[in-house]
Amino acid sequence: AAEGTILVQYFRLCSEDHQWWWPTFLNGGAVAIYVFAYSCKYFQELETSHPSTYILYFGYMGVVSVAIFLAAGSVGMLSCLWFNKKIFSAIKCD
Repeated sequence: AAEGTILVQYFRLCSEDHQWWWPTFLNGGAVAIYVFAYSCKYFQELETSHPSTYILYFGYMGVVSVAIFLAAGSVGMLSCLWFNKKIFSAIKCD
């Protein structure tokens, strides 16, 4: 999540878009959408018929996806913060 987020952040900075906090958080956490979509595909392969199975499975997968979103989003945003501090500390103003 960190490397891809830093790459997108670099292109955003090159286009002079300096509002980077929330987009980097969302970009890093986007992997959670894939995890939830894959869990839906996996659930289709299961042979279930009881409604409680649906509630438990999608309830837990929703919680897991939100946790992944928060963790990966935080990693992406903190890595971009580190990256911005590194590149802007290298600028020499005379």
